[in-house]
Amino acid sequence: MNTKKVWAVVPVILLIFVYKLFNGSSASKIRMKPQFSVRVSQVTESKIHTVLEFIGTAVSNESVDITSSVTQKVTEINFSDCDFVKKGTVLVQQNIDKQLAVKKQAEINLKEQERELARISTLKKRNVIASKEFDLQTTRVQDAQAKLAEVEEEIKERTIVAPFDGMLGLRKISVGALLTPGTVVTTIDDIKKIKVDFSVPEKYLSLIANGCKIEATSIALPGKKFHGTVQAISPRISATSRSMSVRGIIDNDDYLLRSGMMLNVTIEMQDRNAIQVQESAILNVGEKHYVYVVDSENKAKQREIEIGERRDHLVEVTKGLTSSDKVIIDGVVKISDGDIVKVSEDSENTDGIE
Repeated sequence: MNTKKVWAVVPVILLIFVYKLFNGSSASKIRMKPQFSVRVSQVTESKIHTVLEFIGTAVSNESVDITSSVTQKVTEINFSDCDFVKKGTVLVQQNIDKQLAVKKQAEINLKEQERELARISTLKKRNVIASKEFDLQTTRVQDAQAKLAEVEEEIKERTIVAPFDGMLGLRKISVGALLTPGTVVTTIDDIKKIKVDFSVPEKYLSLIANGCKIEATSIALPGKKFHGTVQAISPRISATSRSMSVRGIIDNDDYLLRSGMMLNVTIEMQDRNAIQVQESAILNVGEKHYVYVVDSENKAKQREIEIGERRDHLVEVTKGLTSSDKVIIDGVVKISDGDIVKVSEDSENTDGIE
């Protein structure tokens, strides 16, 4: 190659090198320059007081239909609609004339056999009769006792009593009616205590346990509060609603609550330590939640989090953040993962809890 041509090319190469060097340095400076001004908040851990609210249904502590177990006519009715009764109170008496006659005969026969056994026992002590005769008479006494017990059971079957203390429903029969097995006479409900059934989302599973205190109110009884505890938690979670069934038991000493009423149920949890951030810091994408954490070089890093309870513009973060992190609370929608940001001067006065 001609020497003159070589020296003519050298300035061009140097010019290109200097241009690229300058341009690359400028681009690097542009990339390093903060693109957006944002407000950040230091994540803090604090105690929160949780009160869960649900809609429940009142259920009697005990509830059964009073029915007959045999076919027989009604001779007596000893209750009125909606009476309060004690356990064992006779509600309905069916015809037992035949059984009373049989019982009387059985009682006479039993007394006769017992007298005979007493006489034979005396003779046996004197060795006047054989032991076989004594054993035979003993068997006769036992047989008489069994027959008496049998007729007493028949009388019991025809005497309908309250199975527990409670409030009766409406009377559904009259004197003279022929009752058959399964015929409903009335209902009885124990409402001195009321069960309340309600559904709880699965995310609260770790917060609820047997014995947790609950409070219930009803729109039918404004200003009245009823207190109780969680009695049972279903071992199954619904695959459709992702919730579990919970049953509480509450006092109803004044009998104001009735089965079937709708109740507003609140569960007051113990204070616990939790990390909270402002709602404005959270970016929701489908069912996932993200925040932008600012590092020591003012670089924004997108981080996935799991959230818990929301209250007063604050959101509990159950996973993904620590108390040493700083998150962007204003300007989230303007930035992308890895952007260099300019922290606003008023950020230092803003913490995660207002």
